[in-house]
Amino acid sequence: MPKKNIAWDGISFEIPSKFEVSGIDKRFIQLDNGEHPCVEIRWYDSGKTYKQQNYFRQLAKKIEVSSGIKIESSVLPSSWKKPLERFHSTAFYWQSDLSTGRGVMFYCPKSAQVMLIQFIGKGGEQLEDAAISLFSSIKFYNNEEFTPWRIYDMEATLPVAYKLDSFEFKPGRFKIILCSENESISLYRISPADTLLKERSLGDFSKEFFKDDINRLDLSIAELQFDSGATCMFGQDKKPSAAKITMSKLSSKRRPFGQIEARYTKDANRIQAVLICSRTTIPDNRMQNIFENYSIVQ
Repeated sequence: MPKKNIAWDGISFEIPSKFEVSGIDKRFIQLDNGEHPCVEIRWYDSGKTYKQQNYFRQLAKKIEVSSGIKIESSVLPSSWKKPLERFHSTAFYWQSDLSTGRGVMFYCPKSAQVMLIQFIGKGGEQLEDAAISLFSSIKFYNNEEFTPWRIYDMEATLPVAYKLDSFEFKPGRFKIILCSENESISLYRISPADTLLKERSLGDFSKEFFKDDINRLDLSIAELQFDSGATCMFGQDKKPSAAKITMSKLSSKRRPFGQIEARYTKDANRIQAVLICSRTTIPDNRMQNIFENYSIVQ
């Protein structure tokens, strides 16, 4: 069965292509098999000390208090043992008036992460295939140099120092904001591009779309290109005021330096855009380096 990769907030895994993301939050993903939600994935920092049974009891109690469902430990299914042998695992099951579920909690010592995965419904071959794919391919990135991001049709790779700040997935308009100590990077994916740009240029669209950011950062159009689709860039003609720079040193939330670039990707019929906000001067090649690792998956 064809597989696809999902990478989100420090983890990545493969899942059958039929499954789609139907719910998402920081350190949480819900998958749908085309009919109903059937997989939930949550992950946590384990802390300095980790005792498997204590952690499992704490998680089971939280679930019981929030949902009324009682979680019971069980024997790890034989088909799960091989793909989970690199982790410390505890299997569980639950039953309610409306449904049943089974799952596993496992601990990764290398990354000090605990993952809780549950499969909702009667299961069968489809869910079993999903479980084996997920367990065999799951990877944590908090100890790596770079973190991959691949959700819906957005794909990017950024240094591990950039953490998820916020996100928004609306019809035709996706946005992911990642922050480090000194910089924030906002990744946009906007569609359908041919409709949005039917009666206006990419530059005009970008001026309207980023109007508040352009005014806040005092940006102006730096360059326009039309040799391959279209590219539109906004930069700062003058250095931010001394007062803004001083305030940025007092608060990590204040980032007076800014830059925007939008690109029309004709083959994907998408507009990709990146907004950088920084507490320090942005290097000339910064935007190029980001776009080299940011693409639309077709």
